[in-house]
Amino acid sequence: MESPGPGELPLVQAPYTVLLLPLGTSRQDPGAQNFFLWLQMMQALEREQDALWQGLELLEHSQAWFADRLRETQQRQLQLGALGEGFLMDSHSETAAPQLTRIQKVNACLRSLIQKELSKQQEGVSQRTGEVVSQAPPPGAKGPTLV
Repeated sequence: MESPGPGELPLVQAPYTVLLLPLGTSRQDPGAQNFFLWLQMMQALEREQDALWQGLELLEHSQAWFADRLRETQQRQLQLGALGEGFLMDSHSETAAPQLTRIQKVNACLRSLIQKELSKQQEGVSQRTGEVVSQAPPPGAKGPTLV
């Protein structure tokens, strides 16, 4: 997320809730109960919105991190290719294994989250239209690099 310039409002403001209770109502009043339930739903949506903004900001930072690691890996691959077959194993490749495992776990979690949401959307579309929607990979999805 970009930080606002001078004089601009921030993109995300702290949520707040104002509670107005009319006099003379009780907890058993259906109007008061409906209002309370509505208020709870609004608060839940505010919390979800905050979490989504935080996730979006984290994804932007993650995208930059992934791009940097990708460039570094491609550079190491070019250097290793230039050495040919007479190379010694770099100790960096051994220390990268735990990081690779964590990256793969993060990728799997994100893929699972996205696929669940896509399947929910496809179910909703197919129920509304009565059509069967084929499952396709998300746009821009890339497979593993084959060497």
